[in-house]
Amino acid sequence: MTLTRTFVLLFITAFLFAGCSKEPDEGLVKATSNPLLEYVSADTPYVYADLEPVPEEITDAYIERFQPVMDIISQQVSQFQADYQAGVHKGEPVAELAAAVLDEVGGTLSKESLGKVGISMNAHHAVYGMGIFPVIRIGLSDAEALRNAISRIETRMGYQLPVKDLNGSAYWRVTEDDMPVGVYLAILDQQLIISMFPVRAENRLLAAFLGQEMPARSMAANNALGIMNKTKGYTGYGSGMLDIQKLADELLNPDSDTRSILGERMNAEMDSLDAVCLAEMKSIIARTPRMTFGTTRLTSNELAVRYDLEIESTLASGLAALVSDTPAAGTGNKLLSASLAVKVGKLRSFILEKATAVFETPYQCARLQEFNDQAAQLMTQLNIPMPPMVNNLMGVRVEVDSFDPRKEITEGNGLLAIHVDKPEMFVGMASMLVPGFEKLDLANQKEPVRIPAEMLRMEGLDVFALMSDNAIGASIGKQHVQDLDEFLNRKPQNAGTFMSVSYDMAKQMEIEAALTEHFQFTADEYPSPVNEYSEALKQVYRDILDRSTIEMRLTGDGLHVESSMTFK
Repeated sequence: MTLTRTFVLLFITAFLFAGCSKEPDEGLVKATSNPLLEYVSADTPYVYADLEPVPEEITDAYIERFQPVMDIISQQVSQFQADYQAGVHKGEPVAELAAAVLDEVGGTLSKESLGKVGISMNAHHAVYGMGIFPVIRIGLSDAEALRNAISRIETRMGYQLPVKDLNGSAYWRVTEDDMPVGVYLAILDQQLIISMFPVRAENRLLAAFLGQEMPARSMAANNALGIMNKTKGYTGYGSGMLDIQKLADELLNPDSDTRSILGERMNAEMDSLDAVCLAEMKSIIARTPRMTFGTTRLTSNELAVRYDLEIESTLASGLAALVSDTPAAGTGNKLLSASLAVKVGKLRSFILEKATAVFETPYQCARLQEFNDQAAQLMTQLNIPMPPMVNNLMGVRVEVDSFDPRKEITEGNGLLAIHVDKPEMFVGMASMLVPGFEKLDLANQKEPVRIPAEMLRMEGLDVFALMSDNAIGASIGKQHVQDLDEFLNRKPQNAGTFMSVSYDMAKQMEIEAALTEHFQFTADEYPSPVNEYSEALKQVYRDILDRSTIEMRLTGDGLHVESSMTFK
């Protein structure tokens, strides 16, 4: 019975996420536009919330785009309902619950069916921590409608979730006698609330969870998210922060609220850390104290999110200095465009310097001895002399037009560039290692030179090479020989981007399908409805997905990762 109750909770959680699937816009939006932030303490160690609803035209565009996916899911739902009516799942609590839920929403999850049970696609939401314990709040269009829906599901299932009460506020708690942690659920003031925390902490956390005790200073009052959005360039459709240092303090500080809640076993574990251990652990955590994140773009055809990890200034500057000016990945319609811009020689020196510092001043805490051992190993490995051609490596770039695992590699085509500090030294080393390479005389060539097949040891593969002032490039196949010079001499980047990738998501899925077919792991070998629907879903995704782009930057204030996705 407890298992079934848990699935009731999961059903509501699914509703929650269906209702809060939204993202970004421009400008500073008042934090008070999301009333749920009034429940969030300004001192919370983590939070994610929207400050304004996504425009309905954007929401509708995504709903329309993903309708074919929903249609396929509806087919599965219809099959399940038919099987259930035929008695196939008789006596299975999970199946009974699923049937009850599906009946309640009319057999499908849609904007309209969710609206009938009080869930809105444009409702505000907030996820945050009461100390370290998570709380999820989402606004409802009709709280009474959701209560009634749950009541009808309970009636059909033949039992009721035990309702508890605190000062007139009803809530549900799902737990077991041997479970120290409870899952809490409440529907109050036009909002659905879910949390998880130790049952023994109810006297300290339950009132705040139910909104009977409000924070002395809330995130609605200090407008922290609105200010952060303006500073970081996030939109109002979804942003947040994770205070890593504050979370660590909750666990490491013996006088923290979290420590007093977690109980004797946890305290005994943490109390085994002496003052030296605590200081050293905190010093490590202080190097990356906080991460912020938020949507940077949201249109009917694009979604972009950025993550910003704050790094201690000296360390951040040292890392940023390792990034070369190798151009970033291209933005065209290639199957794949990728770039890695790292000064390998300086990276080696940087790691060796940090490892030496740990080796000479090792951590004293017994639990950090592994770091000391790793530092010693790195020193041994990095003190081995590296070939000059490796030390001079500044970056690698690649562009691929197409790839078909069913065809010979000789039919592939693309461009490759190896960026080096002194390309003539690289060519000299290659001439010593590869017989006949010196005859290509790359240093004095103005046009790409074909590399003989006997040098490649691969018949039928056409490779053309060219050298620029700071790179050696190759065209795989004849198709892009004329593009090689422009590819090598693209404008260098100066944004601190050390890795960037752009790829065609639909073509990637086609390649995965071809690889599956090539290795004979096909759905025909294992015929089942699951495989049938899986293949249909993959086709839908191929029809709607366009490009995915990831860019990672290192600057004087930290690491920045931006991920974007476009749709057809």
